[in-house]
Amino acid sequence: MRYITYVALILINFILQTTVFNYIEIIGVKPNTMIILIVSFSFMRGEIEGGIIGFFSGLLIDSFFGQFLGLNAFIGLTVGFICGKIFNEFYKDSIIIPFFLTFIFNIFYGFLFFFFNAFLRGYPNILPFLKSIIIPETLYTSILSFFVYKILLIINKKLEKYDRKKKNLFKQ
Repeated sequence: MRYITYVALILINFILQTTVFNYIEIIGVKPNTMIILIVSFSFMRGEIEGGIIGFFSGLLIDSFFGQFLGLNAFIGLTVGFICGKIFNEFYKDSIIIPFFLTFIFNIFYGFLFFFFNAFLRGYPNILPFLKSIIIPETLYTSILSFFVYKILLIINKKLEKYDRKKKNLFKQ
């Protein structure tokens, strides 16, 4: 049940990010809802599930829009694993911690994306990319994470309740 829900969330996120959020750009920047999904589940469920969600979310974006198959998948896997490894023991119901995690890991995502996509191609100047894309996208995504995290937390609590019920059913 949990993995079916993850697949559904990844697909819904992909559809929303590539359709609806194209129409609510602010100063030419769209929110990176993939980061919200990865950070939220890494924070709630740990590095393994965060890495899996990050990998498949990134792979889906790579397969449709990426120049290199695997770049977003690798970055998503890295973000999910690191976030889940470091911040798994924090209080999950807090809305402030996911906000800051989304902020930090969106910047990390932006730097990794720049490094692999531009710096290695010989474009060493990150300042225009930082001012026009990374910082505005990070702010927009972090603000949106306040609302999305609450929804994902409710979904995760329902999944945990279902898992506990399923475990008790098989103990008898």
